Amino acid sequence: MKTPSARRILAFAVLATSTFSSAKSPDQADSWLVLNKITHKRSYTIETRDRKCVLGTIAGVTNDRLTAKAHTSNSAGLTDTVIFSRADVLRVASGRPVYYSGRSSWSDVSSLRVERRERLKIVTTTGKTYIVKPPYTISDEGITLHASGKSTKISKSEIAQVYDIVVKPLTDFGEYSLDELGPMIIFDPDWYVYGLHLEHYVPVLLYNSSDPEDNSPAQCVSNRSSDWKSS
Repeated sequence: MKTPSARRILAFAVLATSTFSSAKSPDQADSWLVLNKITHKRSYTIETRDRKCVLGTIAGVTNDRLTAKAHTSNSAGLTDTVIFSRADVLRVASGRPVYYSGRSSWSDVSSLRVERRERLKIVTTTGKTYIVKPPYTISDEGITLHASGKSTKISKSEIAQVYDIVVKPLTDFGEYSLDELGPMIIFDPDWYVYGLHLEHYVPVLLYNSSDPEDNSPAQCVSNRSSDWKSS
């Protein structure tokens, strides 16, 4: 008579463990739709393929476009609604962390400097996955992992994808609070998430061997929202 109850308890425990694990693991969704899984309550730099940039908040993301509220340079602090085609977006970033890259670039992988609790995720052509932190060495020939006193070299020809696994960003207010509130930070719920290392992560695809490789320098040449047609 106790067996069904015991089974239910076991099933619940397995489900709870699975749910927690999936919440803490990197999201494997389409790298573009990851933009729907990061906070829209902060400002990002959106860079297009013609090297123009706009600073603003994300208003919405669909399979083929991104809508942003772009900051203008006028003193009133107004915003324009700007719509970007997915095909036109080169990257979306907030400072150093990049949250979306619209190209396959080995140079982006080579220049990456993993910080704090970020990780590098390498997927080989045979399906093997490495999730690593420094030290490792990246060259034109591939990636060499250094751990436990030994080196493991993964040649570039063996690599299918490389991801930068980054912490989901705070809101603008949350980041300000962490920097400015001092002891009062204990009253901000973001502190418990980040202070106790309970934050979630998102994978940013930087290199995909099945896509054309683009190693050209990425650099903004403008940050005026007027460069795009507002809706």
